Amino acid sequence: MKQVISTCLTIAALALFQFNALGWGSAGHMVIAAEAFRALSPTQQAQIYDTLKAHPNFAKWTNSYHANGNVDLPSYVFMRSSTWADEIRRTENPYDHPNWHFIDYPIRPPQFPMEPDARPTDNVLYGISQCEKVLGDTNASPELRAVHLAWLVHLIGDLHQPLHCESYFTAEYPEGDKGGNDFFVKPAKSGIRLHGLWDGLLGSAADAQALWKYAVTLDTATSRAQLPELKTHTTPKEWSLEGRELAIDKGYLHGDLPGSKEASNAPALPPGYTPAAKAVAEHQAVLAGYRLADELQAALKYNGEAPALPAKSAPTASSAPQKIGIAAAKNYYNETMTVTGRVVQVSERPTITFINLDQAGPAAPLSIVIFPDNHDKFGDLQKLKNQPVEVTGTIVEFHDKPEIILESAEQIKVVKP
Repeated sequence: MKQVISTCLTIAALALFQFNALGWGSAGHMVIAAEAFRALSPTQQAQIYDTLKAHPNFAKWTNSYHANGNVDLPSYVFMRSSTWADEIRRTENPYDHPNWHFIDYPIRPPQFPMEPDARPTDNVLYGISQCEKVLGDTNASPELRAVHLAWLVHLIGDLHQPLHCESYFTAEYPEGDKGGNDFFVKPAKSGIRLHGLWDGLLGSAADAQALWKYAVTLDTATSRAQLPELKTHTTPKEWSLEGRELAIDKGYLHGDLPGSKEASNAPALPPGYTPAAKAVAEHQAVLAGYRLADELQAALKYNGEAPALPAKSAPTASSAPQKIGIAAAKNYYNETMTVTGRVVQVSERPTITFINLDQAGPAAPLSIVIFPDNHDKFGDLQKLKNQPVEVTGTIVEFHDKPEIILESAEQIKVVKP
């Protein structure tokens, strides 16, 4: 599922592409992590939190935490660890394994014969086995164990995204479609990658509180007893084959899903496709959460007694988003805030729109992003130039720069100077 990314994209656009194209996006991975953490005992939670203290990003995660009524610090750190493997992808980080995120079972209509993946020692199943091997070795270095713990959290999430378990082969795709990355469909007014559509089915927000609540909602709706797969399919290999079958059935509609190699002429999705896919995604997320909790209990060996978990954080005084200036935005990653600033640049492109506050271009201390599907909701964006505004949304990070993704016009308003 290698990504083919045009070199003409800006760094910020690349960030957003990766956010939507690398396995559930941050939102999905954090939801699955929240489900798993809730299923663990306090002792197991303490052991996991103590193990993650040796992770290279632990200080970054703890520094970005702000007390709230739903997510305490250990839960937050665990949720943040779930996205780290995507954040380091193709960055020359020594812990990066770009092919661990997927397994490419070839699927060929109309018979869909079973064929093995071409990289048995460099795929998601191999990655999971390596992670569990390291976590079971109490003599491994603390940093190595922490890194592989974060990898395991991420990979079990990836494995439950059906398009991470296949590559679609037809006459039009003789080399495969790279897990839907070369297969374009049109859910609204613009063509997008089928893979990206599936990655975004669990949402695009990165607010830890909202994602924790989403996880609680999913778990409440579906208990372990309602998931017979937990007993009949117990190995990562079996889970990958589940994903392959879902890709055939729900992803490509047994070969009947129309698609294109180009976004510009992508066909419209059949009626009901997206709601049906979302139902599959939520089912897979619940499965992944329970299975991740089980794998962690089995794989993580711990020497000695884990220290007590940090005290529960105090509830916030108000549920309304806090109002902050642009300079403070970098201190509130993955939280919903209202940020004040002045619009200095509005860049509208066919594939993405940027609204930069206080400075133009890459130097902007905060970028506002609108995707094509939502662009028409905002009217004439050029009227925002040189206006003081308040922008409300979840602050996300890429390469140490804050961004807010807008989905509705109510998220941005002009205010008096």
